[in-house]
Amino acid sequence: MKKFAIAVPIFGLVICFYACSHSPFTPATNATHDTTNATTHITPPPDTTSTSNVADTSVCFARDILPMLQSSCGISGCHDAASAKKGYVYTSYNTIMAYGIVAYKPNSSATYAYCYSGKMPKSPIPKLDSTQMSLLKRWIANGAHNDSNCAVSCDTSKYTYSNAIAPMMKSYCTSCHSTASAASAGGNIILDTYAAILVQAQNGKLLGDVQHASGFNYMPLGGTKLSDCKITQISKWIAAGAPNN
Repeated sequence: MKKFAIAVPIFGLVICFYACSHSPFTPATNATHDTTNATTHITPPPDTTSTSNVADTSVCFARDILPMLQSSCGISGCHDAASAKKGYVYTSYNTIMAYGIVAYKPNSSATYAYCYSGKMPKSPIPKLDSTQMSLLKRWIANGAHNDSNCAVSCDTSKYTYSNAIAPMMKSYCTSCHSTASAASAGGNIILDTYAAILVQAQNGKLLGDVQHASGFNYMPLGGTKLSDCKITQISKWIAAGAPNN
């Protein structure tokens, strides 16, 4: 009886040993931790990204993302090729993808996290608005591809201030030339109000700069030259008297 009493607990221990040996302990991991982009100290935004397999073709890198990051981030003293603060450079697809973007994962992308938190762009450069943040998130979630064959909504027969000129200035110019940032980043040239744009239209600087004409500043500074269509829109608007229409 004593031998049987001793054998029972030993047998039980053997069973427990084999049962546990087939289920090893796996330490939990933090799926959102991203040491490469160091986003763990930023509160991530709520992730409502669609899991649909249908590509979001309404956002395009060359048309929507590159101009936005070039004008808001890839500027002198911040993240152009010469400054490259903290290794981030926002001047081309390759430099943008080199650091700060994790394809398909907006919340693991430092570029998105910093902009979402409001830490970037730094004042006095205006923060990205909700429309711009949506474009950035959707582009990353869609795979952060180098889309270049974008459908461009540009019509040289349409060149009103409200539908063509003002949106163009916002996309390409006002990060440096807003009322808040012009003194420190835009040579005191303001392009975020009709009255201020009118001054530059009438003195010839607006058209000369975007045409990259000899003797003028090449604008957008450090960015891609505006398309022929957009330059034509500006030219026609100025020739019509630069109306506030």
